[in-house]
Formats: sequence, C-alpha cells, structure tokens
Amino acid sequence: MRRPTPLPEEFASLTAFAEAEARRAGASRRRLAASDLVTPFRGARLDAGSERTVATLAAAYARRMPPTQFFSHATAALLNHVPLPLRVESDTRLHVSVLRGAPQPRVRGVIGHQLDRGRTRLNVADGVAMTDPVTTWCQLGILLGIDDLVAAGDFLVTGHAGPRGTRPAATVPMLTAGVARHHGSPGARRLRAALPLVRSGPLSRRESLLRLRIVAAGLPEPLLNFTIVDPRLGAYPPTVDLAYPEYRVGIEYEGDYHRTTEQFRRDIRRYERIQDIGWSVIRVSARDVPDLDSAASRETTDRIAARLRQHGWVG
Repeated sequence: MRRPTPLPEEFASLTAFAEAEARRAGASRRRLAASDLVTPFRGARLDAGSERTVATLAAAYARRMPPTQFFSHATAALLNHVPLPLRVESDTRLHVSVLRGAPQPRVRGVIGHQLDRGRTRLNVADGVAMTDPVTTWCQLGILLGIDDLVAAGDFLVTGHAGPRGTRPAATVPMLTAGVARHHGSPGARRLRAALPLVRSGPLSRRESLLRLRIVAAGLPEPLLNFTIVDPRLGAYPPTVDLAYPEYRVGIEYEGDYHRTTEQFRRDIRRYERIQDIGWSVIRVSARDVPDLDSAASRETTDRIAARLRQHGWVG
C-alpha cells in the first residue's frame, strides 16, 4: 500500500484542518481523500489516528464553522472541562448554536440550536466561539438532573483544581443572574432547584454527589476542603474533602489519582496524623457514590451517620 504524499508543511502537524485551507496551500483532492484522513464534517479533515472525542470533533468542526455559529450546551461544557455524567460525555454529537435570526446549522453529527440574544453570553478562546460558563450552565438544565447540575455549578464556582489551581469561571451571584435571564426557558425549574445547593469547594463530581447524598439523608451539611489546624500536626496542616470539625469526623473521597504509589504513601501518612489527634476518617470510593441514588449510597450515608453518633452527634 502506497504511503500518502506529505501534506503541506503547515498542515502536517495539525490534528484537524479545513479542506479549503489545505487546497489553497497546494494539497490535491486526491491527497485529502487518502486513508490517513477522515471527513467528520463536510469541509473538514481529521487525522484518522485521532480518537473521536468531543474535543477532536470540535477542533475539526471549528475549522469550517461560519462566524455566526458557536459551540454551546454540553459541547461548551466539555471543552471547558466541566464534569458531566458518562451518558453525556460519551455522546460525541456537537451542540452548535446561532443567535435567533441566523440560519440554524444542519450538519450530520451536529445538534443545532437557535438562542435568544438576551439570554446568551459568548466567549472566544483561541479563535473559537462558545457560550460563556454561566450561559452554558443554564443550558445544561435541559440535559442534566438536579444533582449533576449542582456538580457542574460546584466546578464553575470552585475552579479546575480548587484552591491550588485555576480561578473559578463563575460566582454564585453570576449563576443567579443567569438563572434569572433563563426564566421561562426549558430547564428553568431544575436550575432554580439546583442553584441554592451550589457550593465552592468540591474538587470532583463525585465529591459533589456525596455531599448531596449526605444532606438528602438528613445529616448535617459537612464543610468542604477543611484544613485541620492543630499544633501537634506541625507546619503542614492536612486538609480533608468533607469535614465535621465539631465531631472530629472527616470524609475522604478516593479518586483514581490516589492509586499512584507516591499519593498512596502520602495518604497513609496524612490519615495517621489526623487519627493521632482524635479525628476519625471515613474513606469513600466511586462505588460508594454511584451516579444514581441507590442502596450503595444509603449504605455510605448510614456509615457516616454511625461515625458521627460515635463522636457525639445526636440525630
């Protein structure tokens, strides 16, 4: 099998590009139809070896997207790393919108929308237009249940990596204003239900779901990312994901990153130091916080309630 001829130099390292741009640079139609390229959308080319994800498909579509169009809904959320349930993350159809009055996109693999100008705010990053974080969160009201809306809101008001990482993309007052703009729109009732439950602090979707399950079970709402200050802990006080300082009970969600050797060792040392000063730590994994409330969730909240009672909570 003959190896395809090289692409023009400026396209050789690109994962996605526009057919028209490559043609102007000298690429032939035959070259653009070679087996090392695929056509996810008319007028766009994508490296055949690339995984078909929302990010790679959006990169391809952006190369041929008219200036009246922009990414929105789940696509804008995923491009900004907002945590969403797997059923939404795995849907690789792109949400592409226009403001009302412009022609709605009608392309295979694209879900087109027309949006009201008064409700829509836009951002442009690296030349790609999409709805801003607040508008995007409000649009998720038609796609997500209340718990996942809260988790997405928690992410926006906390930042990508919490206190150690990027700045929050929104504030609760900004989300409040967005919900007011979307009054009467599809999903508005869910937005109003989710808004008062949004908190700054959770560093993962599962932590948000865990907090919501705890409160729904009738337990006190825990503090988030609580730093335990005690002279016996030395100069580097540890932080726990969720905490009840009054009862000296902490809850740690063990995500996949805890499996690395170095993180595992740090966790052991941290848990031992915390327990040495009289705290009790409950460790929780994804199996204990499933997407849907279930027997596993209730078993987890029962375990937390029992530990709180051991430490003096009456409830």
